[in-house]
Amino acid sequence: MENIAFQVSELISLLLIACAVGVLVKYIRLPYTIALVLVGLFVGALKLLPEIPLTEEIIFFLILPPLLFEGALNMDVQHLRANLRPITLLAIPGVLISTIFVGFSLNYLLDIPLPVALLFGAMITPTDPVSVLATFRALGAPKRLTTILEGESILNDGVAVVLFSIILEMVRSGELDILHGALNFVFVCAGGFAVGLILGYAAYKALGYIDDHQIEVAITLILAFSSFVIAEMLHVSGVIAVVAAGLVIGNYGRYFSMSPSTRVALTTFWGFFVFLVNSFVFILIGLDIHLEKIALYWEPIVLAIAVVLVSRALVVYPLLNIFSFKFEKIPLLWQHVIFWGGLHGTIPVALALGLESEIPYRELIASMTFGVVLFSLVVQGLSLEFFVRRSSLARKDDVRLKYEELLARSIALKAAKKELESMLEEGVIAPEIADKMLSDINTLLEDLTVEFDSLVKEYDEVGREMWMVAWRKVLHAQKSAIHDAVVRGLISEEVAGKLAEEIDAELSELMEA
Repeated sequence: MENIAFQVSELISLLLIACAVGVLVKYIRLPYTIALVLVGLFVGALKLLPEIPLTEEIIFFLILPPLLFEGALNMDVQHLRANLRPITLLAIPGVLISTIFVGFSLNYLLDIPLPVALLFGAMITPTDPVSVLATFRALGAPKRLTTILEGESILNDGVAVVLFSIILEMVRSGELDILHGALNFVFVCAGGFAVGLILGYAAYKALGYIDDHQIEVAITLILAFSSFVIAEMLHVSGVIAVVAAGLVIGNYGRYFSMSPSTRVALTTFWGFFVFLVNSFVFILIGLDIHLEKIALYWEPIVLAIAVVLVSRALVVYPLLNIFSFKFEKIPLLWQHVIFWGGLHGTIPVALALGLESEIPYRELIASMTFGVVLFSLVVQGLSLEFFVRRSSLARKDDVRLKYEELLARSIALKAAKKELESMLEEGVIAPEIADKMLSDINTLLEDLTVEFDSLVKEYDEVGREMWMVAWRKVLHAQKSAIHDAVVRGLISEEVAGKLAEEIDAELSELMEA
C-alpha cells in the first residue's frame, strides 16, 4: 500500500512540474517540450525526485501508441497522399541512407564493430519534431511543410524501429544476413500496415452503430493500444499498425461514424491525453539522461552529433532536390527547416534504454544516444524556433487569418445547430428554448455568409481555396459511398475499382493544382 502511495505521489509531482512549466513558458516563450527536458535535467541533477526509469516496455506499450495514434488521427490523408513522394523518400530510403552512413562513419572514426555502429545508426534515426510542429501551428507555417515534417516523423518511426529490431537480432546472433533482413523488413512493415487497416476499419464500422460519445472515445483508446499489442503478437510492426489505425479513424470514422459532440469529445480527450503523456515523457527524458555519463563520453558524443547532422543533410538536400527536379519544387528555405527540424526524442531514448547489458559497447552507444537527443532537443529546437519566427514562414497575411476566423466560426455554429436539432428531436430540450436558440444561430450564420461572400468577391484565392476544400470532401464522400455499396453487395469490385481510380486521379490533380 505504501509503495502504491509513493508511486502516486511521484506521478502527482511530475504533473505539478508539468503544469508549472506550462505556465512558465507562456511568459518566457520557450517551447514546452524543451522546457520540460531542461527542468527534468535540473531536477535529476539535484536529486529532487527519485529516478523513474523509462523502460522499453513503458515507452513502446504505454507511451508510443497514444502519441502515434493522436498524430495520425489529426493528419489529413489527402494532404498525406499529395506529399507522399517527399515523405516516402525521407522516411524509407532516407532512413536506410542515414543508418548506413552513421554506421560506417562511426565504425571508421571510433573503431566500433560495424553491426553495433549500424545499430546506433538505426536507433538515432527516428525524428520527433513535437516542439517544432507546435511552433509551426502557432505561427501558421505552410500546411504542406508541416505535413511533410509530421508525415516523415510518423512513417520513419515505424521504418527505423523495424530496421533497429532486425539489426539487433543480427548483433545478438553475430550474423549479418542482408537478404534475410531486407525480406523481414518488407514483411514486418506490410504486416503492421495490414493489421492497422483491418482493426481501424472494424472500429470505424462499429462506431457507426453507437451514439454515445464516451463509449466511442473509449473505443478509439482501445484501438490505439490493441492495434500495437496485436501487431507485436503477430511479429509485425506495432508502430505502423497504430499509425494505419489512426489514419482510418481520423479520416473516415471521425466524419462518417461520429456525431458533432463525439468529434469534440474525441479531440478534447486525445489533446488532453497526449498533453499528459508528452509532459511525463519529456520530464523523464531529462531525469534519465545522466550528465556524468555524457561528460565521460563527451568526445564520441561530439563525433556522433556531427555524423548524425551530416547524415541528415545527405538525406534531406539530395533527395528533396531530386524530387524537386521531377515534381513540384520544394523551396530551399523549407529544405533548411526540414534538415534542422529533424529532432530526435522519445524513440531513440526508448531503444537505448531497452538495450540488454550483453550488447557490446552498450554504455557507449546509449550515452551517444542521450547526447544526440539532448543536443537535438535543446540546441536544434531552440535555434530553429528563433529562425522560423524571423523568417517568411511566420508571416501570415491578414486575408488568410480572416478567412480562417470566418471558417472556424461557421463550422462551430453549424455543429451547434445540428446538435440543437438533434436534442429537439430527442425531446431533451423544450421547443420554445430550442427555437429561440436556433433563431439566434441562424442570424449569426446569415451574417457570416455575408462576410464570406464579400471576402470571396474581393480575393479570388479565398474562393478557390474554398472550392478545393469542398470538392475534395465531396470526392472523399463519393469514394466512401462506393466502398459501402460494395460491402452491401450493390455493385461489383470491378466497377468499384474503376470508379475509385477515377476519383483518386481527380483527388491527385486537385491536390497538385
